[in-house]
Amino acid sequence: MASIRSDRLSVGAFYNPQLAAETYEARDFIDHLAMADPPGSDDAWYPKIKEKFPLLLHDYLGQLSDPLSRQSLERARRLQDDYQSSWVAEHFQCIHTQDGSCSLDYVFPPLYTEDFLRRFVSNARVLRDAVAAPLVMENIPGFFSVEHAQMSEAEFLRRFFEESGCGFLIDVPHVWLAAHYAGRDARAAIEDYPLDKVVEIHVAGVERRSFERGCGVEHPQIGPEVKVDRDKLPYHIRARIQTAASRVRARRPWAGRTSLRAAPVWEPGTLATCSGVPSAITRPPPAPPS
Repeated sequence: MASIRSDRLSVGAFYNPQLAAETYEARDFIDHLAMADPPGSDDAWYPKIKEKFPLLLHDYLGQLSDPLSRQSLERARRLQDDYQSSWVAEHFQCIHTQDGSCSLDYVFPPLYTEDFLRRFVSNARVLRDAVAAPLVMENIPGFFSVEHAQMSEAEFLRRFFEESGCGFLIDVPHVWLAAHYAGRDARAAIEDYPLDKVVEIHVAGVERRSFERGCGVEHPQIGPEVKVDRDKLPYHIRARIQTAASRVRARRPWAGRTSLRAAPVWEPGTLATCSGVPSAITRPPPAPPS
């Protein structure tokens, strides 16, 4: 099985079976693929995809504010056994009540309290041990403040990474959203995060939509443009992002949510990239080459 490049930025994509042919054809500039549930048995492209691309497990494996069930841990092991992911990604998210009886019908961050910190650290260690691989955790934005918070998000994350030994998957649009709703400047807010723990980075642009179009604030944009200050990026990163974005745009104008991922198997503070496409686009994929 292929492994993630350790000598440079790694450009990748979230695997979509409907775009398997395009993904395979783009293998000269897509280095790895992020995976959730495995493709169905009728995905004729998957064996070739698996042979060519390193796979990274990035999925909802369980709500780490609560102990993971035996079934959840077994599923995580099965996925990791299949993908042989260099590291496994989860999220600082809460999607159901503590007893599991009610769904919140959305993804919310944890309460930033000592109790939630202790629970996330403990359950993250269990998940990491179950998959026998490093674990990275992705930040989830909050859209309102909670009076019960005992610390800031940045302090919660810093302490979590120090106590758990996990890596940081920083989602830049999530940082922007959290800052926006807190009335802060995102460029200033991001400096508070434990950037020395970063292993993986998700990036995208934002755009402002009017209320007439159904949204009254800026929001992360799914599109081929990476709206960052490219002049502040190293040249080799700028060149690869520009190349990837232009090729994605040429192949599929609607494609290209872009994110950054770390290159080495496990070395916090290094970077690599991933770009994805909308999963709602459906059509029968062409047959793989014989």
